[in-house]
Amino acid sequence: MKRYEPKILTFSPSEKGSMENAEDILFTYTIEGWEIISATQMQGLQPILTVVLQREISEDEYKQIMEKRA
Repeated sequence: MKRYEPKILTFSPSEKGSMENAEDILFTYTIEGWEIISATQMQGLQPILTVVLQREISEDEYKQIMEKRA
């Protein structure tokens, strides 16, 4: 059975160049094996970018994560 670890990242850039920083962070996660599942950008008074990531994990990693949560 495949197991996945989810991660949600939210970026709220307040300065110029902040979106480039968000792209750099996402690039780092993808290099580490995370897959981008969804990305949503909302525009209001301040733009917000929400990205949902996941990566496949082994049974041992899954057990360690569940032990930490318990």
